[in-house]
Amino acid sequence: MLERIREISHLLGVNPGWIWLMIGLVLLLLIVKSIYPWKPEWKSKKTEDKKGNVVVTHYHIDI
Repeated sequence: MLERIREISHLLGVNPGWIWLMIGLVLLLLIVKSIYPWKPEWKSKKTEDKKGNVVVTHYHIDI
């Protein structure tokens, strides 16, 4: 694994530390996303009234 990272960093022409930093940030993002999953709280619905006007209704989703 270490050799592959060195090869990739050499191919890209960057310092291997940047590759390790990116891997660490992706792992941190995965951990945070698993602890705090994103769920939508609001929803909007577009309809037209009898006159042809667009009416947007926003409502809260009860979870």
